Amino acid sequence: MAVITTPQGSRLSISYITGKDERGVDVVRSRTYNNIKSSALDQDVMDVAAILSGLQTYPVKSVTRINQVDLSQE
Repeated sequence: MAVITTPQGSRLSISYITGKDERGVDVVRSRTYNNIKSSALDQDVMDVAAILSGLQTYPVKSVTRINQVDLSQE
């Protein structure tokens, strides 16, 4: 049977380096934005991440897009 995927939405997660711990390892904090349209282009999501990151004082460690889909069989 074939698997059918139905997009349910996306989330955008931006991780920031907020400092160093006593061992010199980066302390990372994440901010997640919900209700991203699943039809939005990856470049558009990255552009929004860049704009949001520009409002922060901390450097960006990573930008992640999380796509959610429902799986079903025919």
